Order: sequence, then structure tokens, then C-alpha cells
Amino acid sequence: MTWIVGTPTMFGYGFGLSDVRVTLANKREEDCLQKIFPIGRHLAAGFAGSVAIGFDMIAELRRLMNYQNEHIACDPEAVAREWPGQAKAVFDRAAESERALHSHVMLICAHPQLHNGNPNLPRCYVMICRSPRFEVEHVRVHNLGSIGSGSTYERCRAEIERFAGDFRFRETLMQGETGRSGGMGTMIGINLTNTLQEARVPGVSPHLHYCWVYRGRTVIQRNDHTTKGRWSIIPLGSGKDAESITSEDLQRNRACLPEGYSQFQMPEIATTREELNILLQSRGLSAAGCTA
Repeated sequence: MTWIVGTPTMFGYGFGLSDVRVTLANKREEDCLQKIFPIGRHLAAGFAGSVAIGFDMIAELRRLMNYQNEHIACDPEAVAREWPGQAKAVFDRAAESERALHSHVMLICAHPQLHNGNPNLPRCYVMICRSPRFEVEHVRVHNLGSIGSGSTYERCRAEIERFAGDFRFRETLMQGETGRSGGMGTMIGINLTNTLQEARVPGVSPHLHYCWVYRGRTVIQRNDHTTKGRWSIIPLGSGKDAESITSEDLQRNRACLPEGYSQFQMPEIATTREELNILLQSRGLSAAGCTA
């Protein structure tokens, strides 16, 4: 179970976020998996549904987009034409038991040449492909697209509809761009983090990865933050990729917090199929048949 959302912003980047929860074959839920990844330059992808198929989709995208020459980049419009057939082939090769879990993919792209009217701001795209046909659904600017089980819950749907329909609310989020690129993405993430913490949506974790896709680079960060009362302290905008954090790091950080402060930090996370197997096995669990 999962929730991944994305929007092609007017500020020259595409933004997406994903939670980290998986549901095992025995219906137990664990917060342990990164589900959104950079795919070469100008492109990122997130997956929901079968974890096994999701990692196959990421591997196939990386194979197709592996341009060694830095002057070559994928054309998002060509990706929209060609990816459905490639995705369907990956899906059709999977075991029937995995296909029954479905597979949805979200692509977040920045065009390597075209712009949105301002030459300094690339045209951005968010595309959603769902099994079994993987026909492309384009998400428009000022809209949030979503995949995963979170999309079926009223509180989550309400936030997506609010973003599209409430200009004043969206304008408040846009103010995050003042002084630092990527700030609107952070503001979206903070809002959805608060929503997930309050609503406790089944199958969806409040621990999130934020993803900014610019022309030529992709940035992924955790939604870790410090709180005191109703106030949160969190970096605004898209900084450098977060370093790996171990359980020992988490314990040390919590021990150093001043009185009255608490730390919201992501647990240990797997970033590959192999890491997921090892992590779950260390907990006496199996990754077979798990869903995102």
C-alpha cells in the first residue's frame, strides 16, 4: 500500500513525493522502502502495486534512459509514446501472482529543451501509467496526480482536490518559492505530512521522500523535521540528497534534542530489492508478494 503524488510546477521543476510503507503477503505493514528514484538526467519514477514488478520497471527505465553522453537526454513526449509498450512488456513477463497485485508508475520529467514561456524555466511533465494497459495520463499544471491506495481515502482525495480547486491555498504554497527554488514542493510535502500524521491513513506512512526533477538533476530528500508543540522546523526548498541514516544515528540525534523538542526521522529504509529482502529477513519477515 502506498501513496505517491506529483505535479508539474510552473517554476521549472516537477515535484513528487512517496511514502515508505509496504504491505506484506500476511497483511502486516512495515515502513521500510524507498519507492521513488532518479532515472538518468531529467527524469524520476515512482511505483505502486507489486514491489517486484515496481523494481523491474525502475530497472527497465534505467536501461532505456542510460545515456552515457551528457549532451543526450530523454524527450518526455517520446517517453509518453514509447513507455506504455515497454511497461506492458515488463508487466506481462511477471508471474501471475505479481500481476494480480497490479502495477502503477508515475514519471516526473523536465524537458531538456522546451520551456514554459520563460526560457529559464523548463517545461515539466508528470505522467501516470497503470496496469494492465499503461496508457499515459498527463497531470496538468496546478493539479496533483496520485497513485496507490492513499488515493482512495477521503482525506487524501480532499487534499488533491484542494490543491487543484483552491487558488488561495495554492498561492500560499507558491510563496515557498521566495528566496529558494523548490520551496513550493517542500510546502506541499509539509501539508501532506501533516495530513497523514493526523488522518493515520491505513497502509500509508507519514514518512515521505520528496523528489524534485530539474533539467539535468534530480534531488531526493526525506521529510525529517524537528517539532515543538505545533511548530515544525524543516529546510525549505531542494537541497542536497540526504545521507544514509542508521538506527544508531537516530538514537544519537534524539538524545541531543533540547527539552520540549522531538524529532520526526525516517526509519531504516531499503532502496533496492536486495536491501529489502535483507531488511525484512532481519525482522523475521519475507518480501515475497509484498505491495507498495
